[in-house]
Amino acid sequence: MKEPIRIDLLEKYIKGDCTEAEIALIKQWYLSFEHEDDHVSALSSAEEKELEERMYFSIVNNLDLADAYVDAEKPAKVISFRKWYAVAAAAVVVLALSAIALIYTQKTNTQQLAVAPVSDVHLFNVTNSTPHIYKVTLPDSSSVWLHPSAKISYPNVFAANSRQVSISGECFFEVTKNPKRPFIISSRSIITKVWGTSFLVRDDEQSNMADVSVLTGKVSVSMKPSGNNSEISTKLTKDEVMIYPHQKAVYLNNEHSLTAEQVEATSAVKQYRRLHLVFENKQLRNIIPVLDSAFNVDIRVSSEKLNHYILNADFEGFNLPDVLDAMKKSLNVDYTIANNHIELK
Repeated sequence: MKEPIRIDLLEKYIKGDCTEAEIALIKQWYLSFEHEDDHVSALSSAEEKELEERMYFSIVNNLDLADAYVDAEKPAKVISFRKWYAVAAAAVVVLALSAIALIYTQKTNTQQLAVAPVSDVHLFNVTNSTPHIYKVTLPDSSSVWLHPSAKISYPNVFAANSRQVSISGECFFEVTKNPKRPFIISSRSIITKVWGTSFLVRDDEQSNMADVSVLTGKVSVSMKPSGNNSEISTKLTKDEVMIYPHQKAVYLNNEHSLTAEQVEATSAVKQYRRLHLVFENKQLRNIIPVLDSAFNVDIRVSSEKLNHYILNADFEGFNLPDVLDAMKKSLNVDYTIANNHIELK
C-alpha cells in the first residue's frame, strides 16, 4: 500500500494554493495506484457494484473522528462545529481519493450510455440503503440528495448536448446552470427538464402518483413516452408543463394525466431551504424547536439524555440534511427520517 499523502497538502490542492512542485507530488501519488494489484479484479459485476456502494456509504457514515467523539456517559456534550468540520473535510478528501483510485484501477466493463459517444463513459448506480439522506455530487457539480431507498444512475461524463440522469424514489436536486446543456431527469412516469434550479422529484414503483415541486427557478415536466428506446428531446415541447416556485406538477398513473397546481411550500421542499442558524452553547432541547419551525419538520429524541447535549455551531447556508449530518458527526447521534418525521437516537 502506498504511503498516505499529507492531509494539509490535499487541502492546499483543493484551495488552489499548491506550488508546481506540490501539484506534481499529488499527481504522482494519485497515479501511483494505476499499476498496483487492486485485489478486486476477480469479483463479479454484482460483487463490484455492492463493494462500490459500500465504499460510498462507509466514507459518509463511518468516519471515526477523534475530535468529534465524546463519551456517551457524560451528561452533556459540547462540540465546536467548526473544528469538527475541518477535520471531517480532510478525512473525506483522503478517503474519497483512495476510493476513486481503487475503483478506477478496476477498469470494469460497465454499461455504456447511448447518449454519449465516448468510449470510456461509465454508468454509476447509487442506491441509498441507509435511513439517512445521502448526498451525491454529479460530474457537473450539481448536487442530489437521495432519501432512504431512492436510486440514481448517472454517467461519469455527461454528453456534449445534455446532462441526463435517471432516478427512482424521492430526490432533491440543486442543478448547476448551463443553458447549452439542459439537465434531464428520467423517472418511472415522467421526464423533468431543468432550466437551472432547485426542486424535488418523487416517483417510484410503489406509488400511483409522481410529483415535482420547485424551490427556486423553473422546470418543465412531461409524461414519459412509451417504449424504452424513445428519444428524449432536449428542447421545450408543447406537451410539457412549466412550473415555478410555489407550484407543483402532479402525474396520476391510473388516469395518465399531468397537471400543474399552485401550492404553499411543502415540508419536503422546505427541508432544502438554505438558512443561517447560529447556536451558541445551546441544549438540544432548545435547538429542536428552532429546526422544526425553520424546516417544517417534526424532530423527536429517543431518550431524554439527548435533550441535554450541547451544541456550539454556525450553520450558514445549511439545509436540513446538512444540519442533520453535522449533528450526526459532531454530537455522535444517529437519525432516521420518514417524510417530515425525524428521530434522533
